Amino acid sequence: MEITTANRFETYPANRVVPFIGANNFRDMGGYKTSDGRTVKFGLFFRSAELTGLTDADLNFFKTLNIKYIFDYRDDLEAQTKPDPILSNVTYERIMASEQNNPFGTIEELTRSNFFKNLNLDFMSELYSKLPLKNPAYKRLMQIIQDPNNLGLLHHCVAGKDRTGVGAALILSALGVPKETVMKDYLLTNETMKEFNEKVLKQISAHFDDRGLQVMEQLLGVKEEFLEGAFQSITNTYGNLDTYFAHEFGLTKEKRQALQSFCLE
Repeated sequence: MEITTANRFETYPANRVVPFIGANNFRDMGGYKTSDGRTVKFGLFFRSAELTGLTDADLNFFKTLNIKYIFDYRDDLEAQTKPDPILSNVTYERIMASEQNNPFGTIEELTRSNFFKNLNLDFMSELYSKLPLKNPAYKRLMQIIQDPNNLGLLHHCVAGKDRTGVGAALILSALGVPKETVMKDYLLTNETMKEFNEKVLKQISAHFDDRGLQVMEQLLGVKEEFLEGAFQSITNTYGNLDTYFAHEFGLTKEKRQALQSFCLE
């Protein structure tokens, strides 16, 4: 059922999902337990899909979240097609997280092409394996979050699941949240986007055969093996997360402890 009541925001923060009408998959990343028993504070890190559809009521509530920084992973075309709203007292920065952004084209273009006939999802695994390494977007993200004056921070892409999913996994991992919990946060997208994805599949059902719809259904969701591929890429390259954070981002043990000191309670 579409949320239209004025009191729809009362579920937050008890439910970390912020039920905006005009933005999907908008979540507070707080409330997760770290390996040493501390908890990520609410109101510091948010993740979402694109923001272009935020309603006036959404924007009014958005202001109460005290978000100071919006970090956008989208490419030029994505951002130009569906621009973020201009918000006062909010710093906006966009750095493309992947050269594979927007690889699919429109439904009409895909229907005219043979895109789905011989498609497998290996390119998604390849995308996730590349995202955590030598990525200027995540390098900048890790710089931003070390300054308490930049928080709360919202990071997003188009659907808030792949580029944002890896970004969220890196933030939570840097804070000491165990991998199992990080994975649960990642997979939560399948619940928060379920209704939206069902609508999309219904709308495109006339354009694709069963094979195409099956592939599209997988593309709209997230899979554990995808994020696992990102972690495996980190392990293969650096051996462990501590070395990865130190060498990839200059996020040494001391800097991570400082980050955790103002982000955990």
